[in-house]
Amino acid sequence: MDLNDYFEPVALDKPEESFRTGEFLFGRNIRIHTDNIAIDEISNYNIAILGVKEDRNSGNKGAAEAADRIRMKLYELSRVNEKLRIIDLGNLKQTANVNDTYFGLRDVMMEILNNQVTAIVLGGSQDLTQGIYMALELVRESVNVVSIDSRLDMETGPVHSTTWMSHLVKAKKLFGFSNMGHQQYLVNKKQQEELEEKSFDLIRLGTLRTNMAVAEPILRDAHLVSMDISAIKQSEAPATRYSSPNGLLAEEACQLARYAGLSEQVSCFGLFEVNPHFDNHDQTAHLAAQAVWYFMEGFTQRKREIPSQTNTDFKVFMVNHQDMEHALTFYKSQVTGRWWMEVPIIKTGRQMIVSCSGEEYQQACNHDIPELWWKAFQKIN
Repeated sequence: MDLNDYFEPVALDKPEESFRTGEFLFGRNIRIHTDNIAIDEISNYNIAILGVKEDRNSGNKGAAEAADRIRMKLYELSRVNEKLRIIDLGNLKQTANVNDTYFGLRDVMMEILNNQVTAIVLGGSQDLTQGIYMALELVRESVNVVSIDSRLDMETGPVHSTTWMSHLVKAKKLFGFSNMGHQQYLVNKKQQEELEEKSFDLIRLGTLRTNMAVAEPILRDAHLVSMDISAIKQSEAPATRYSSPNGLLAEEACQLARYAGLSEQVSCFGLFEVNPHFDNHDQTAHLAAQAVWYFMEGFTQRKREIPSQTNTDFKVFMVNHQDMEHALTFYKSQVTGRWWMEVPIIKTGRQMIVSCSGEEYQQACNHDIPELWWKAFQKIN
């Protein structure tokens, strides 16, 4: 497919004033699809940035205008790494109806994924996650999705920014789903219980802020990370109709974005629901651009690690448990310090390797079977 047929060239207004100049700027170190520069061979790049000007299935009208505001602030940041090859494809052409946008996004994402390129999607509203997932479902045997959101978008009805999760969790190829940063007073208890019954992970805001490291193993196994800007507290990111006085701090949101970038599994990072109509001196656009920058900074530090008992880069720990026939097996990388554990697949007699932390190993040593192990076991058996 010719991606030039799907995208409008980037056309940004010149900023009224800019205090940053020089060849080290991000915007001067990437290929940008403009009227004079076409999209070339996508496989030449590590990362593709694309905007989607879509908010018709959202109450947050104005989010469709966010992509260009975010990229304007992104271009003014310093380049991430001189060896990182990045292309900005522009904005997906607007369609006659929202369903056409979902399918157009699906087709574009399939082309990007099939060329082993990682995508950064600038929304638009969070229901666009549906179109991204549709592409992953066609190219993968199973899919893990992480949402970072103050709410659970589990209402019933056609696909909408408040319902997309309820459609996603019914998808046949969805293996793992996690929501991080939800605020309990904004959550329907029945919807929460529905997700927990499926052994999906829900990490409350308080739990996450107490120990941000709990997010890293979950993000490490994700293929798609979808961040709603409303997960960040209003004083840090005011530009959304669904803001809250509580939420993640700006630096915590950037840390989560960096964790997502570090994961060699994540093939798409989406940032949604920024609404310039509610912004204050582009504060939220600045923060969104910095979160994208941290994702890319994490990307430059990716290390592909495959735990096994024969790989000398790993230490193997086997913990006997009185309620189990076999020992619980853990792996610790001597390169990055990251942890994994084995979870048995009863039908095949094989083992699935699941990301974890040293905390799960300590729990096993204390004769407790880690909750993360149980959830993985229930999903695969």
